[in-house]
This record gives sequence, structure tokens and C-alpha cells, in this order.
Amino acid sequence: MPEPESETSEPETNGQATIERVAKLTWALAHGEGIRVKDVAAMTGLSRQHAYHLLCKISRVIPIYDDPKTHVWQVLAMQEAE
Repeated sequence: MPEPESETSEPETNGQATIERVAKLTWALAHGEGIRVKDVAAMTGLSRQHAYHLLCKISRVIPIYDDPKTHVWQVLAMQEAE
């Protein structure tokens, strides 16, 4: 009998390594795309729950946030120093 999947276990994702999934997502965000959790799930092959956790983990090191009104994750606008 298979063991139940824990929150931290990694799901099967069509042979993509975690770094590949993160790279695809970061590339999209870096190019100005706003992205929803369901889009991340479709792009990466993750469940919506895992996609949300992935975005949260990325937000710890890359300035992205979830807009509470639109539920679109996007890069925090930054101004260049003059």
C-alpha cells in the first residue's frame, strides 16, 4: 500500500526537477507576467496546493507577492536608485 503524501513530499511532475519548475516560473515572473496559482499548477504539473507553496517559497528570496484583490502573483515594483 502506498504511503500518503505529506506536505513536504514532492509530487510526480512529468520528469521535471524542482529547479526546472522554479526556473520556468521565475522566468515568467521576471518578464512581467502576473500569474495565478492555477497557472503555476498548469505550468509545472503541480497541484494547486503545491503550486501555492512553491510561490510562497520563491517569495522568501525573490520580491514577489500575491495581490489580495486579484490573487495574481507578481514582482514587487522596484524603483532604481538615482
